[in-house]
Amino acid sequence: MMARLRDIWKDIGDFFVPTGEPGVEVTRSHTWPWAPSVTVLLLAGAAALVIYLYARERGSAGRVLKSLLAALRIALIALVLFMMHGWLLNRHRTDLPDLLLLVDDSQSMTLEDVYEDSARRDALLRRLERVGLDGLNRLNLAKLLLLEDDARLLRELRSRYHVKLYQLGGTARAAAVSPSDPRPASSSDMLPVDDLASAVAAIEARETSSRLGTGLREVLELQRGRPTAAALVLTDGVTTEGQTLGDVGEYARRTGVPLLLVGLGNDRPPRDLRISDLLVDQAVFVGDLLNFDFRLSGSGYEGRQVNVRLKQIDGPESSRVLADQSVRVGRDGEPQSLRLSHRPEVEGEFEYAVEVDILEGDSNPDNNRQTRRVNVRDETLRVLYVQDYPNYDFRFLKSALGRVLKRDGQEKAIQLTTVLQEADLEYAAIDATAERVFPVSREQLFAYDVLIFGDVDPSLLSRSVQENIAAFVEQRGGGMIVLAGPRHTPLAYRDTPLARLMPIELETVSLPPADALLDQPIRVQPTRLISASPPLQLERTIADSMRIWRELPPIYWMLDAPDLRPGARVLAVAPMRTSVSGEELPVIAMQFVGAGKVVLHTTDESYRWARHPQTEGYHARYWTQLIRYLSRSKLLEGTRAVELATDRVEYRRGETVRLRVRFFDDRLAPEADDGVRVMLEHDSGTRRQITLRRDAASRGIFEGLASNLADGAYRAWVAVPTLPDTPPSQRFTVVAPPGEFARLEMDAADMQLAAKASQGRFFTMEDAHELTEHLPRGRQVRIDSLPPESIWNSPLWALLFVALITTEWLLRKRVGLV
Repeated sequence: MMARLRDIWKDIGDFFVPTGEPGVEVTRSHTWPWAPSVTVLLLAGAAALVIYLYARERGSAGRVLKSLLAALRIALIALVLFMMHGWLLNRHRTDLPDLLLLVDDSQSMTLEDVYEDSARRDALLRRLERVGLDGLNRLNLAKLLLLEDDARLLRELRSRYHVKLYQLGGTARAAAVSPSDPRPASSSDMLPVDDLASAVAAIEARETSSRLGTGLREVLELQRGRPTAAALVLTDGVTTEGQTLGDVGEYARRTGVPLLLVGLGNDRPPRDLRISDLLVDQAVFVGDLLNFDFRLSGSGYEGRQVNVRLKQIDGPESSRVLADQSVRVGRDGEPQSLRLSHRPEVEGEFEYAVEVDILEGDSNPDNNRQTRRVNVRDETLRVLYVQDYPNYDFRFLKSALGRVLKRDGQEKAIQLTTVLQEADLEYAAIDATAERVFPVSREQLFAYDVLIFGDVDPSLLSRSVQENIAAFVEQRGGGMIVLAGPRHTPLAYRDTPLARLMPIELETVSLPPADALLDQPIRVQPTRLISASPPLQLERTIADSMRIWRELPPIYWMLDAPDLRPGARVLAVAPMRTSVSGEELPVIAMQFVGAGKVVLHTTDESYRWARHPQTEGYHARYWTQLIRYLSRSKLLEGTRAVELATDRVEYRRGETVRLRVRFFDDRLAPEADDGVRVMLEHDSGTRRQITLRRDAASRGIFEGLASNLADGAYRAWVAVPTLPDTPPSQRFTVVAPPGEFARLEMDAADMQLAAKASQGRFFTMEDAHELTEHLPRGRQVRIDSLPPESIWNSPLWALLFVALITTEWLLRKRVGLV
């Protein structure tokens, strides 16, 4: 009796909610000859009549009770109409729809991802241990989803679908039941769950490439004509060749197969901090500010605070931190340009290292450090200072340079020679630095490293001497500092050989009126080129140097030089003094002329920086650094002059090669901003020329990109300009598409794209338990039909009819309507 009631109740349930069972399709039919609209009209008419009659009933019944009675009567009429339809429940045996189960077996599935949450990692390890799996790799996670809880997910899939198991790697292949049982787990036969579980457990990640999209499309094409509910793909989503999963998403939608993708692994790149592109001068003077410029990039550590340090590996300061800086790591893959500075105090050749903290989980600690060798020299520089009259700048600068000593405190670091045109003949005998006349011969002038050219009377310099000065800069490569003055320099040299040395256009230069009241202070402010201008770096950091420049006493006299010559650079300006066009007027400008450099001061009042005890040291530091900067070529004699480098030595096909040429001696750099060309020669003999362009902040650095290079080995060398010695060269290779470990992070973005395009869904390990709730029913193919079950004459409807009419009668009797 109870079994019969359960069957009746099940039939009624299937009638109203026709879900059916796996392999069974449920439909409804009736024998009522009239159209549904007639039934609706009959029911509506009957309901209206019932409501009308009850509204006119007289008695003690209120509106609420009458409404209830009318509802009961309408329900009775509806029940009668339902039974008159002769409803039948039809069941049809069907073939289960296919479910494609694809498991990625490429080698990237052997990776074990780093889990920041140790509790989550421990929980996964415990689950794997219960299933008998060893290792937290991606393939084991796929097996865990399918096999845990006695293969619960596989059993549910097997009960609802015809499961076809494929391995997806370099190709899509039907998985074998086991190594000893070659039966394919994708055959049309319904394999037992235990066989499917054995096939899953036997999968090994050995494929050396991932052609995920291509393989998936091949499987979908094999399914043409077969009812397929969905394709369930367990993968890390990383494609190394062919179409990606995202490329196949639209095709899957057109074939009516939604893609359900379970992403395995971490979608963030492996955590890594990297120091790269370390640049530093290869030779400096003792006491010079030595800048180490480099890039810090990271992945997986965004927002973390780390320390970068500069250390000396050998020498008296070995292992000691010379400079450090706390840095917040930027976005993944976005490099930050950083600088650490140090003033070496000991002469010698030393190796320095720039390094960053090694954080937990760093996948490649070896790239957290880069080293460079630097030659620190303590040379004596010969400086010639010529001036017409002994102004304040002459006196203070002469005194400051005379006090600069080498680190031993015994010898002078600058051997200063002065020529004062207005001085008496006896002056040379009194002052040890003084010479009576300016050097007449080139040999005498070329013996100096730097020439300080103050306010000099051109009438006391012959044209041949002026030609020698020009040759000193252009040919010898000497450094020249020009100090503007109210009498001669630079206006008096408009039509002389020295005019071409000036960084400014002399035709538009103007002096303050001779009777002008010079009571307006003029602050000197470095431009953005301070980072590439060692003379202006008065402290270790750019921020501190800028602060010092703001604190220096102001000047009161300067000439207006609104127009620069092509190629000239402005190192410092007067922010409150502008040209007609609104640009700030230069105070310090520099120009490369031939093999040498010329620095111009449009003022002769730098002495004011030395008149205050707090800034006196910075006056001497600025001038010492300026002279040493102009004498760098002295240190580079006998060393390599040019370097060619690439950012890596191996590239994957399609990647861009970044080339950098650096002229250690800025004087050797070509004047044109695109004056460097690098020749690339493939091992097959084909050649390609790449034009490099000058870096905006450094005259001696040129950079360029080479793209779309074929596979193979390459040799690159500097083709232009022509160098006196063998041009520097660099070798690198371009290799075929990468193997399985080129990209280590899960490609969640591509899988999400595939799921959206196919109208499927993307899951991770965290929400994979919801997978069965989103599996589509699929299209079922009928095999045969079972005898129909009559629903209209079920005894439940008779019981319901009796219950309704009895309830109505009792309520009517209670209120006196019977």
